[in-house]
Amino acid sequence: MSIYGIGTAGYPVTGYEPRKTQRRNNASEMGSVTQTSQMPSGTFELHISNDTDGEAVGAICGSDYSMTVYQPKDFDPANPEYKVKVWDKEGNVTERMVDVSKVDTRSSDYVDMFAYASHLSASGEYPDALSAFTGAAAHQHGAEDRSYDDLFKKNDWLSVVRDAMQTQFEANNLEGYLQYKRFWDFLEK
Repeated sequence: MSIYGIGTAGYPVTGYEPRKTQRRNNASEMGSVTQTSQMPSGTFELHISNDTDGEAVGAICGSDYSMTVYQPKDFDPANPEYKVKVWDKEGNVTERMVDVSKVDTRSSDYVDMFAYASHLSASGEYPDALSAFTGAAAHQHGAEDRSYDDLFKKNDWLSVVRDAMQTQFEANNLEGYLQYKRFWDFLEK
């Protein structure tokens, strides 16, 4: 199992501790493995895996949310649909199925793009996609500034990646520039 997004783009890795949880006596959540994190706005649970949703291929915590992308047990690479669960700071969950073959990188929300980047990394199609995406998204909003509501706003992610690439160029960070340039080139295809 791989967890992408933890420790990237300024997301803290300290304070995480794996534990079993039974959240609200919900059968679909019983036996799930979570990690907790102390964020400025409170303690959040990053849901890693559970018995019903499938294997977690991407997970991230923000200032008032956590999100996990699951590859369902009946996953079909010819029809790449992932289950995405987003928890707000009160623990309410929003679920969505994302067909990553239909994600529009010029007009999609953070949830769909995170699922797409998780797929690219997990499938090996573009192993650094999740790191490049979360890094570019952090350039846009700041690692701690993205809120739960921001996750559902459409964005032109090619422009976001291009802006991150330009920032790295202006900072004379050739390695950072090339990381975003390769990702931008991949998304442009």
